[in-house]
Amino acid sequence: MAEALKLLTARRPQVAKVTKPLSVDRHPFEDYLSNDHMRKFLGLLTQKGADGECYLEKVFSSYDRPDLSLWERFKYFIPHQGIEFFRAKGKVDKEVIKEKVFHHTPTVRALVNTAKSIATYGLTTPQRFTAPLIVVWNITQACNLTCKHCYQDATHKPLADELTWEEKQRVLDEMADNYVPFVAFAGGEPLVCKDIWKVLEHCKKRKIHVTVATNGTMLTREVCQRLVVVGVMFVEVSLVSIDPDEHDSFRGLRGAWKRSTEGIRNVATTPGLRAGIATCFTRTNVHTADDMINLAKDLGCTTFVHFNFIPVGRGKEIAQYDLTPAQRENLLRTLNKFLQEGEISIMSTAPQFGRACIVYGSEDGLMATGHAGSGRGKQTKVLSKYIGGCGAGRCYCSIQPNGKVNPCVYIPSHEVGDLRRSHFLDIWNNSLFDLLSDRDDRGDHCGVCDYRHYCGGCRARAVSYTGDIQAGDPGCVYNIHLWEEISASKQAEGLVVLGQNRYPDNLLAGMTSGSLPGQQKAPDVLLTQLSTVLDQVVGEGAAAHGDD
Repeated sequence: MAEALKLLTARRPQVAKVTKPLSVDRHPFEDYLSNDHMRKFLGLLTQKGADGECYLEKVFSSYDRPDLSLWERFKYFIPHQGIEFFRAKGKVDKEVIKEKVFHHTPTVRALVNTAKSIATYGLTTPQRFTAPLIVVWNITQACNLTCKHCYQDATHKPLADELTWEEKQRVLDEMADNYVPFVAFAGGEPLVCKDIWKVLEHCKKRKIHVTVATNGTMLTREVCQRLVVVGVMFVEVSLVSIDPDEHDSFRGLRGAWKRSTEGIRNVATTPGLRAGIATCFTRTNVHTADDMINLAKDLGCTTFVHFNFIPVGRGKEIAQYDLTPAQRENLLRTLNKFLQEGEISIMSTAPQFGRACIVYGSEDGLMATGHAGSGRGKQTKVLSKYIGGCGAGRCYCSIQPNGKVNPCVYIPSHEVGDLRRSHFLDIWNNSLFDLLSDRDDRGDHCGVCDYRHYCGGCRARAVSYTGDIQAGDPGCVYNIHLWEEISASKQAEGLVVLGQNRYPDNLLAGMTSGSLPGQQKAPDVLLTQLSTVLDQVVGEGAAAHGDD
């Protein structure tokens, strides 16, 4: 019986597809997990008992424990033998798998969450989760800086209605009880929050893996040592420029660059802590991408994170400096180059980064997996199909200082619940998040793109520029028509004029000839659009400085 046609609700129409189907080997595990009997079995394994734990948790926590009773050894014998079989087959050291996986509570929560999600929704591309894998919590509105691009529009004082300590504690408990493994605290500036240390201590008690995103100006050696004590292992410091004066001007505080870089060094040299630099690239600084990543390596960072610029908050005031699709594509190439070199971990909030790893990387190279980092080879490519790309409302959400919940920190326009009035899991299960988990229901090229399972387009960019959360991502090279349409509309209205979408000759040639991996010859309509943007981006520098 033929399948019924899917009802699409996106307001913008889909356009002619210019990519070609990808050749991806199906992993045997995909067939196992797609089986209806397996779904029911996973449902049984993840059903909580009277003690608040499910069988799967107990299997993992009891693995290779010498103090098990005779009954426990018998009860978990078969699953433990299964673990041993796959461990030996994969040639994984027993102590490593114990420490990093089965006896590491956040990882166990992620595995149980995934199993529970497959039992509930089936194996979906991308995977819809019964609870987020990561929550970004803007713990306070207060900040000691005044950054020009601040998505939160942070102030020097907290909001009058920020959650109390007791309310924060309850929310953390609800997340831990519902298998949320990771929480990233941001702001504002999280280190100025009066409750931050109690919050971090409670996360340690509930075994939630925590990262802290900070401007770095408060990271003294004493603060870094205290972060270790409360269980924080990774600190991400935002840095705008390699030039101290530029950074200070952007941040609104003289000496901020010096204090931030000192903070990064303090993190990097504190045993038990790892440091990362996060940079939001615009046309004013994208030409320094190589230098920024090299600076991160020089300062001892293990990770570099590229933040996609989204015109929300104070960012609306500098929207004219947003990257054009061509500049973003060049940046993704640069990020992929550093990722493949393997000297520093590279992450990006631009969902196109997963696609870039396929297009510009090799089959056995490193592959970005969205919020989960990266991995090597074909198996990671299979995994990325399920967890990669935009995670807003699917495997990730954000919490505001006053307890309001959004699909993403960059989508403040869409509020799905209030933690003062509802439980966390009740808020997570909503119709908008169901919609965001369906990447076929998209307008423009995002709905037909062969990379949509790895990317999906940035929903924050779509809604910020078009008002439609299902529209195509205007920052992607496959949605040139949308970028040009928005630019022309703004110019006609006398508003901010976005940058002309100049393309490097080699990129244009690849798109029109089909020579880039995953692309086919573009239809006439796309060739017409491309012919209007033939000018070359001169070493990324001229366009970066707005000299279009």
